[in-house]
Amino acid sequence: MRKEQISKSQAYILIITFMIGTTSALSSYSESKQDTWIALLMTLVLVTPIVIIYGSILNNHTGKDLFQILEHIFGKMVGKIIGALYTFYFFHLGAICIRNMTEFIQVSSFPETPQYLTALFIGLLTIYILKSGLEVMARANRFIFPFLVFILTITLLFVVPRAKPTNFLPMLENGWLPVMKHSFLISTFPFGETIVFMSFFNTIEEKKKASKIYLKGIYLGGLVLFSVVIRNILILGFPGLSSSTFPSFDAVSLINIGGFIRGIEVVIAIVITIAGFIKVAICSFASCIGIARLFGFDDYKWVSAPLALLMVSLSFILYDSTMHMVEWVNVYKYYVIPFQLIFPVLILIFGKFKKSQA
Repeated sequence: MRKEQISKSQAYILIITFMIGTTSALSSYSESKQDTWIALLMTLVLVTPIVIIYGSILNNHTGKDLFQILEHIFGKMVGKIIGALYTFYFFHLGAICIRNMTEFIQVSSFPETPQYLTALFIGLLTIYILKSGLEVMARANRFIFPFLVFILTITLLFVVPRAKPTNFLPMLENGWLPVMKHSFLISTFPFGETIVFMSFFNTIEEKKKASKIYLKGIYLGGLVLFSVVIRNILILGFPGLSSSTFPSFDAVSLINIGGFIRGIEVVIAIVITIAGFIKVAICSFASCIGIARLFGFDDYKWVSAPLALLMVSLSFILYDSTMHMVEWVNVYKYYVIPFQLIFPVLILIFGKFKKSQA
C-alpha cells in the first residue's frame, strides 16, 4: 500500500474537526439538561484512559495500522474477522454521518431539496478526497480549521447580549445519575469514535507519540464542544434545548445585536457541514484501508468510488425520519461498546502477552 505521511499537528487537528463534526449539530441535552456541561467534563475524565489505550496500542506496534495489528496479535483468520467487523463499523459510522448531514441541511437550509441529491453530492466529494489521498485531506483540513475556530469564537462573543446565566440553574436538580448516564453517551459519541484514527495513525511522522497526539486532540476537541454547550445553554436554556433537534443552529439563529448582526446561523451551518464532511471522509478512509487489508489490495484508492457510493446508499435507508435518527442514539451507545472498548482492551492485553512470550 502506498506510503503517506501526515504531521502530528495535522493529526490532532483532524481529531478536533472530527469531534466537532456532526456532534456540534446533534448534541443531546435531554438527559442532564442544564448540567450537560458537567457531563462533558466527566466524559473527559472517563475517556482519558480509553484513548491512552488506543495510543499505547499504536506505540507498541509502530508502523502498523489497526488491521495489521489485529492480524499480528490474533493471527490471520481471527484478525481478519475482527478487521471485517471494524471495517463495517467505520462504514456504518460514515453512512450515519452522511444521513445526519443531509437531515441537518434539509431542516436548516434547503427544506425543498431531496436528501438524496445532497447525499450524492457529499458522496462525489468524498470520492474526490479519497482519490486525492490522506495527505491532501490533512493539509486541506489544517487550512480551513482556523476559519472554523474563528466562526465558533465569534458566535461565543455575540451570545453575550442574549446570555442568561440563570439557565444553568438549578444545578444537579435531579442528582448525579442523569449526568453520569449522559456522560456515558458522550463518551461513545464522539470521543470513542476517535478509534477510527487507529486505521491510519501509522502515517504520522512521529509514530511514538500517538498517546500524546490522541490526548491533545480529544482535550482540545472537548474544549470546543464545551464552549458550544455553554453557548447553547446560555441562549436557549430549558425546555428550549429539549425540543431542539439541531440546538447549535437554533441557538445561533437567535443572535440579534441591534438589528445589525443577525442571520449568522448560515455561517454556523457552513461550519457544521464542513466539519461533518471531514468526519465522513475520515470514516471513508478507514473503511477503504480496512477493505484493502482484508483483500490484499495494494492501494485503498481502488475501492474508494464503490465504497463511497455504497455508503451514500446505506444512508438513505438508515432512518425513517429525523426523530428516528435522534432515537437511534439510545441504541448506538451500546452498539459501539465492543469496537470502542472491549476489542481495544483485548488487543492491548494480548499484545502485551505476545510481546512477553517473544
